[in-house]
Amino acid sequence: MRAPTSSGRIEPSRQVPRRGRPPGSNRDATKQRILMAACECFGARGFETTTNREIGDRAGVTPAAIYQYFDSKLVLYLEALRAAHREIVPFFLAAVEKTATAREALSALTRAYAAAYERFPTLTPFLSGIVVEMHRQPEIAAAVIAEPHTVLEIIAAIVERGVSNGEIERERSAAVISMFLATTIGLSLHASIAGKAGLVEAVDAYTRLLEGSLFQTAQVKRARPSGRAR
Repeated sequence: MRAPTSSGRIEPSRQVPRRGRPPGSNRDATKQRILMAACECFGARGFETTTNREIGDRAGVTPAAIYQYFDSKLVLYLEALRAAHREIVPFFLAAVEKTATAREALSALTRAYAAAYERFPTLTPFLSGIVVEMHRQPEIAAAVIAEPHTVLEIIAAIVERGVSNGEIERERSAAVISMFLATTIGLSLHASIAGKAGLVEAVDAYTRLLEGSLFQTAQVKRARPSGRAR
């Protein structure tokens, strides 16, 4: 029990820091470091070639310590995917929040994809490679398909807004969603090859296409008839 002082107030006792295992908050911080290190390593080297040693070195833990947090490499991959989405989805939502039309929202979302490469340099290469990993690793494909598809839900909500305000015909709504998904997947793959500069150029062209400003009215010159008229 704390002893009262001469003034009658009870002063807080001074506790000597304990040595040994860090408190739970440090465990959470370590887990987060492992997840971010996994995102970086998986994004740079792919699922198959990334080792626990590489992830551990990046996170500042031993390879064996990773199994104190994750049961397997696949579990770590999926947890890294969820962590990446927790970081990046609010950024996408903020990008479309104040748009008035579906066209504006899809353009803003596409531009957000490009902006994310600068804001989340560790996460975006990892997310861009998921489609490739799903093709290479059936176990990843099966697991990812079972995950919640928050980005798809954002796109579907935008398209539904377009249907409601007359921008998009109801019978074409599914095709619009498929088109946008295919485009963003293609942009992600393109970014993994061409880098940020190539992505920015491609995103600019695609958003201008959505906004109707990519093509200019062509001025076709009629060829003059050759020779004299008979």
